[in-house]
Amino acid sequence: MQARNSGKKLTPVMRQYEEAKAAHPDAILFFRMGDFYEMFHEDAVIAARLLDITLTSRNRGNPDEEPMAGVPHHAAAGYIARLLTFGHKVAICEQMADPSTVKGIVPRQVVRVITPGLVTDAEQLDARANHYLVAVDAAEDNTERGIALLDLSTGELSAGMIPDLASLLGELARCDPREVLVGGGLPADVKKGAGLAAPRAVLRDDEPLDDGDVAATIDGAVAEPIAAEAAVTLPLSARRAAARALRFAHKCTPGSPLPVRRIAPYDPTGAMRIDETAQVHLELVRGADGSRKGTLLETVDATVTPAGARLLRRRLLAPLLDVASIRRRLDEVQAFVENPRARAELREALAKVGDLERLSVRAVLREATPKDLGALRDGLLAAPAAVAATRSIVDAGELFGAEVDTLPELAAKLAAALVDRPPALAREGGFVREEYDAELGTQRRLARGGAEEMTKLEAELREKTGAGSLRIRFTRVFGWYIEVTKTHLGKVPPDFRRKQTVAGGERFTSDRLDELADGLENAESRALARETDIFEGLVRLVAESAERIRKLARTLASWDVAAALADVAHRQDYVRPEVDMGEALVIEGGRHPVVERLAAAGRFVPNDTTLDLGGERLWLLTGPNMAGKSTLMRQVALITILAQAGSFVPAQGARIGVVDRVLSRVGASDNVARGESTFMVEMRETATILRDATRRSLVILDEIGRGTSTYDGLAIAWAVAEHLHDAVGCRAMFATHYHELTELAQHGPGVANWSVSAREHAGDVVFLHKLVKGPASRSYGVAVARLAGVPEPVLARAKAILATLEAGAALPSGKHATMRGRTKQGSVQLDLFAKAKPDVDAAAPVLETLRAVEVERLTPLDALTFVARLKSLLPS
Repeated sequence: MQARNSGKKLTPVMRQYEEAKAAHPDAILFFRMGDFYEMFHEDAVIAARLLDITLTSRNRGNPDEEPMAGVPHHAAAGYIARLLTFGHKVAICEQMADPSTVKGIVPRQVVRVITPGLVTDAEQLDARANHYLVAVDAAEDNTERGIALLDLSTGELSAGMIPDLASLLGELARCDPREVLVGGGLPADVKKGAGLAAPRAVLRDDEPLDDGDVAATIDGAVAEPIAAEAAVTLPLSARRAAARALRFAHKCTPGSPLPVRRIAPYDPTGAMRIDETAQVHLELVRGADGSRKGTLLETVDATVTPAGARLLRRRLLAPLLDVASIRRRLDEVQAFVENPRARAELREALAKVGDLERLSVRAVLREATPKDLGALRDGLLAAPAAVAATRSIVDAGELFGAEVDTLPELAAKLAAALVDRPPALAREGGFVREEYDAELGTQRRLARGGAEEMTKLEAELREKTGAGSLRIRFTRVFGWYIEVTKTHLGKVPPDFRRKQTVAGGERFTSDRLDELADGLENAESRALARETDIFEGLVRLVAESAERIRKLARTLASWDVAAALADVAHRQDYVRPEVDMGEALVIEGGRHPVVERLAAAGRFVPNDTTLDLGGERLWLLTGPNMAGKSTLMRQVALITILAQAGSFVPAQGARIGVVDRVLSRVGASDNVARGESTFMVEMRETATILRDATRRSLVILDEIGRGTSTYDGLAIAWAVAEHLHDAVGCRAMFATHYHELTELAQHGPGVANWSVSAREHAGDVVFLHKLVKGPASRSYGVAVARLAGVPEPVLARAKAILATLEAGAALPSGKHATMRGRTKQGSVQLDLFAKAKPDVDAAAPVLETLRAVEVERLTPLDALTFVARLKSLLPS
């Protein structure tokens, strides 16, 4: 290898460093030197800047001075986690022998490369969410696109074919990967879209991969061949993606095969599609601040195991389309609803189970600690109680499976071997029970009672020889020895060997003393070595049982989800939905699960909703701001998602005709990073909805067209509503402040006007939050502005302007002031071509403003401002 500093003579240690760095040039190398991981050259500069550690130098003051930085090895996990958040790889180069036992240079080797998508350390993982590395590939003609999802921390790998770019981006948004490998042949729009759909992911261009190498690449990364089985069920593009993920992961964990036992087929057509926009708008798993707070997941997640929490998250983001499978999940939830005692006993047992899935994988990767094995033992010991709880339910075998392997022999082995609370690090020792192993017990007793053993030996020798002056002593120079004075030298037995002559007598040793001295001097190290051997044997035993452990973990996780949803249903008064392939979506007394929980008890107003492909399938919702239009639409979407995920729902009753995708455009936002305005974002999301919606989709739209001029906005909103009704024919809810859109109800029986009611009392608006048939009569915009704290003079002026505009007055320029007129009956009608009204009295604005003001609401300062405003309105 050519060294980095080829013109300089490298020390043996730095030659080791350069060789390791050359093998991993794209990673920051943590090079173990004693109690520190050191970094050199550019790695040191980067680490010092990102980790806020001291940048020093090697050979300081010399011409060949080199940047250097280091972190303590016991605190490395925290520093590595921070580097991963910045998208860096970290290569760990360890000392492969104890420096005290090696003459010369300690051998070193890169044992692991940690990347953002390949994290297994519990401190760096979210216990309640999967941690994915995703690989994306395509056939040479780009007609097929494959995707593979690998969670190294749980050993899960799934792969499948993605039909289009929208599906790919939706999947990336759903799984929220930390790293995405992009195969060759994928167009630029795929790479750009992947970066936008998975903003927390690091994108990497992967190495070339020949079709002929796919099978060998897959099998070369795992302990047991799985390529042949995958070839039967997966298309080539999916296997290519899986091969990329496994190859990348295997290169990063060279010391052991990956904990993957199969490639599970992934079929996106089997689940409801909830694209990235809908996930954000509906706040399914992440709120506006990026946390779980205020999300659907937080509201219904009562799981008590990490694996259960991860499973629930996956189910909420990928609800089922198969009615039979949905009903099976609902049956499980209902069983726990109807058996509260079994539910409570199960949840109590599961709370002690821990994360069996990830603990077993750490054993396979040889990363397990004594603390990990202790947690695994506790989980296995708790599993039988969980099984017993489910067995107390009638027909439990049919619902939950007849046989569950709780690995009793492994649990017993770990329980017998490990102390109650094992330490986090094996090198600390003291984690194996003394009575478990005879040799370990002997060494510990020697270490504990060495002085006592020597005293006993001294007494025995004195009695045996009759030499009353015999003593056993110790010095750092000579170690342990038997000292006899000159007067008793004749009593020394022949098996004593002379060690040293001193002024007062002689010093001896014997086989018995040497054996005991050796035991005393090395008892602690021998005890630790024996513990290490036992520990490694236990880790191997767990690794051999890893697949059985993960199967048990999956079973317990599914029970955890069912019991948790039952607990939520019991506490929040949810009901079992009826799910079928019908065309109706009927919700009686529906409630928003998140808003209801945040509202005061009994304050949330339920509403009925019926969207029927054979009847009213497009609802036009009108009503004032803050009346609850958006809440109503969101609750319909969330109830549908919960039902198809297999959960009870917040309603008095629900019948859900299966929805294939939920598409939403709710809320106003811009995207500065993309250079897109609010209106541009709105139009882009609307375009996606119109392109992707099918007849079985559920679409919710809020205030389409408000980001542009009134005429343009109304025209766009009108056309979008027509397209959803005429061309797509799906179930949809369309909230709008364009009252002209209510005329669409004349379009046919598939369109219906509904409004969220409100009343004005004493100048204030009272929101009733109740759905009523027909369009809203007014928007109460000024009343809402008052609630928001807009000053009274401004409100009075707004009222006057509103009255003038609604009367059809001309603007100062003479142009028409409104596109709305009023019929003789007082209802609003579309009047795009009305002529300007004749000018009215110049003093009218002052009079209208005076009439509109509520004097009792004016502060002294407001009154002065108001008078000044009236003067400005008078003609000069």
